[in-house]
Amino acid sequence: MNDFNFTFCGQRPDEEVRLVVRRHPIVFFWPLFQSTIAIAFIVLALIFWGLSDIFYIVVTVLILIIFFLIFKISFIYSNSFCLITSQRVINVEQKGFFNRVITEADYAKIQEVTNSTAGMIGTMFNIGEINILTAGKDSRLTIKSIPDPYSIQQEITKNIK
Repeated sequence: MNDFNFTFCGQRPDEEVRLVVRRHPIVFFWPLFQSTIAIAFIVLALIFWGLSDIFYIVVTVLILIIFFLIFKISFIYSNSFCLITSQRVINVEQKGFFNRVITEADYAKIQEVTNSTAGMIGTMFNIGEINILTAGKDSRLTIKSIPDPYSIQQEITKNIK
């Protein structure tokens, strides 16, 4: 997603956002698959127990689990992104409700940028990751599950001076 009007806390005065990259929507597959399994259990419970008190308890618990899973993956998806600016690469990775990791690399410190696409799903949907090797103590920045990793790697590489 190109969004030149995107601003963020900590943005430098002469820094402009060139690219905002979010994870590929395929990351929703596994939680939705789990939700489908939970719905199947609801149907099976209806078949075996009928409309009894146990059925209502099981249905209530499974519906709460389904909503929790969908809410959690939506929250993580909407709060995880990578910013490619005119001066640096910033990766914001939301790992849970109360766990966020923000990593950044100035273009002056970037030594190597590689991309990889693995597996059948990754190849079919062109999903992969970018690894950025930098000089310094924390020398690796990884951006996971992104669409078209090659073009994003090229965007990062063209900004390195």
